[in-house]
Amino acid sequence: MKPVNIAFTSTGYGPLWAPAVSSWLRTVAYTARHFQIAHIGKIGGAGVTDRTYTMTAQNCLVKETLANPDFTHLFFTEMDMILPHDCIVKLLALDKDMASGLYFLRCNDQGGRGQPCLYKKASLVEAERQVSKKSSQYMHSPLSLFPRDTPFQVDCAGLGCVLFKREVFERLPYPWFDLKAGSEEKIGYGSDMYFYTHARHYGLELWVDPTVQCGQIDYYETDISDYQWQLDNNPGFASRGFIIGMGGNGNPAAP
Repeated sequence: MKPVNIAFTSTGYGPLWAPAVSSWLRTVAYTARHFQIAHIGKIGGAGVTDRTYTMTAQNCLVKETLANPDFTHLFFTEMDMILPHDCIVKLLALDKDMASGLYFLRCNDQGGRGQPCLYKKASLVEAERQVSKKSSQYMHSPLSLFPRDTPFQVDCAGLGCVLFKREVFERLPYPWFDLKAGSEEKIGYGSDMYFYTHARHYGLELWVDPTVQCGQIDYYETDISDYQWQLDNNPGFASRGFIIGMGGNGNPAAP
């Protein structure tokens, strides 16, 4: 088996938060030590972009990784992600094309926090609920309920904590990432939904390990406690989106 060689990368498009960077250093140190002891491989390099448009930064980091034939994996994080120290070790153990941790979208208000950055492809029925002129091949629906201790498959999980096998980018055509603002005529898309839509078209699988629980920081930190707050205090929260592993695997919840 070829030794693992992972490129640790982050897109920097805003302030570098000290708690986030500290968590990256802990992650790299723990992973490197674990790999050395277990004779698995190494963290072979690190790259962080600065003041670069998101999709450009992401494409650049992939290009730099592929330019080195020794790299077997690429790990992506973002400037506002607080990583658990063992996230790479756990994601590598899944041995999937793409393996993601779990994190939750930010909002200044408590009532708006807690939505997991997890999505399933919108079904035809869901798409028809939208104004037809705004429909998009990149449309996804949020995931509301999922297993807490068992890996599961999704269609999009953001790019805040995800490990890719090298061949993912070797199979997909360039550009790997793109984004487009929405308009009155068409719903836009982010670079994550653009990428994962094409990856799925090429038969690549994205899995989530829900025990890899990240924080996301602004002037506050949001994490799984905000998700639990929604479940405990917002009766309508779990009635929207998809449910996985609770008697409705892959099926959307009732509207």
